[in-house]
Amino acid sequence: MDYSLINYYGYQKSRCGYCKGVKCSNSHGMHAYGLTPQEYQDLIDRGWRRAGLYCYKPDNIKTCCPCYTIKCDALEFKLTKTHKKILRRMNRFLRDGKKEQHEERIENSMDTERNCEESGIIDVPKTDINLADIVTKTRENCTTNLQNKQNAQIKNVSQDANIAIPKTSASSQLCENSEQNDSSQQCEISLERPVCKKAKQMRLERRRTKLALRGISEETATASKSKIQNKEKSLQDYINDTTASDKHKLKLILVEVNSNQFRNTLMKTFALYKKYQILIHNDPPLDVNSYLEFLQESPIEMIEPVNGAPTGYGSFHQQYWLDDKLIAVGVIDILPYCVSSVYFFYDPDYSFLSLGTYASLREIEFVQQLSTHVDAIKYYYMGFYIHSCPKMRYKGKLAPSYLLCPESYSWCLLTQEIRDKLDENKYQRLNSNLSDEDPNKFEIRDLDKVRLLVNQRHFVTYPQYIQSFKIKHIDNILDIIRSRIYKEITGENDDRDIIIEYCKLVGKKCAHRLTYFKNDI
Repeated sequence: MDYSLINYYGYQKSRCGYCKGVKCSNSHGMHAYGLTPQEYQDLIDRGWRRAGLYCYKPDNIKTCCPCYTIKCDALEFKLTKTHKKILRRMNRFLRDGKKEQHEERIENSMDTERNCEESGIIDVPKTDINLADIVTKTRENCTTNLQNKQNAQIKNVSQDANIAIPKTSASSQLCENSEQNDSSQQCEISLERPVCKKAKQMRLERRRTKLALRGISEETATASKSKIQNKEKSLQDYINDTTASDKHKLKLILVEVNSNQFRNTLMKTFALYKKYQILIHNDPPLDVNSYLEFLQESPIEMIEPVNGAPTGYGSFHQQYWLDDKLIAVGVIDILPYCVSSVYFFYDPDYSFLSLGTYASLREIEFVQQLSTHVDAIKYYYMGFYIHSCPKMRYKGKLAPSYLLCPESYSWCLLTQEIRDKLDENKYQRLNSNLSDEDPNKFEIRDLDKVRLLVNQRHFVTYPQYIQSFKIKHIDNILDIIRSRIYKEITGENDDRDIIIEYCKLVGKKCAHRLTYFKNDI
């Protein structure tokens, strides 16, 4: 029988990656040698998160920056104006390949990037032609032509009406000069700013081109449009707003982390990761083994697809290919109820596309696709929401989002009320109903069903462990005294206390399914 194996490390103190404090980040850690997708789903629903094979659960009461597990309901997701702007920007880039001219503003978070804009500088080419002379001569020509035209019109009118035209007064001369100046200014403007098509006309032409490529007549499309005129454009509509005539093609490829396809693209993904770490995070380059330990190794067991789903459960890399170039990689876990985002890295040369936010939208849309095959999959997990770190609050902009209460382990809608409470105190029991308790709470009586692997050979329950490996080998009171003295000298934790601590952290369901590694040698 296969067992999911855990090596619990206990309480850990480390440097905080959010506030940059030293030895102020407090958490519980364990090494996972293997987990089923359901077991890891249960763990993240209790505030755990993985980095490679290492799993950790922040101690939100004591740690410097409390971390609240956050998820978004992908089926109820609502696009904001910012999201629509980013999706349109990507579609325009794919269509014509042009970078938009915006002031660059890059905000880096701990594990991904959000809200990037392009900095555009237009270089005016140098020339020997004096543009001012051309404008002056053109103004003079326009004035002469206008005067000749007006004289001819006046002559024609006087001949037809047989009316004597009086000499031009000062006021009429002023009006005439004003008209001449307006005309000359129009000529000057037409020289300085060439005539271009109106935006509406360009949109109509693009629409006709798309319809022609799809073999749809404009009349049919207009009739269909009138029926769905009030329907809001969906996330999938924005993503699918591409044509065969686009200059660039963006393709997403889902790669299982232990597949040949992953190994074939390893050097390209590793090179992209190094570039991202150096240019975005200013970190020294890692070797390929460190990269694999962090983003390729996963304790989650691969499960084959069910109900005709495009993929099964497990850990994957979602590769973003722009034509033949790899520009981004999203590391994700597909679990029974969700898609969990692990990490995201991208080519800094494409920061103007806001790839971090764009990837979040694509991952939400991926959840929506999976939900059509597996009803239970409906959430997008984004890791931790750290309200005390302003750069990490961007996750709450994907609505509706829910935070995991660290005491009742229930989900609470992220509202302004909760944000205000976190402003007052960075640690909060998010569930205001004090009668709500942890439904998966571990009790002492549940200890009898906890499984252990002793000395890498024996799979036993906790009562069997006590009977066979503790009491059985202590023959007399002298051995008991020696054992206690040894624990006081070495500082060794009591087995029962540390096992109970672990069980409470993972919850009763996981405590009974997982196997606790215990080495007594």
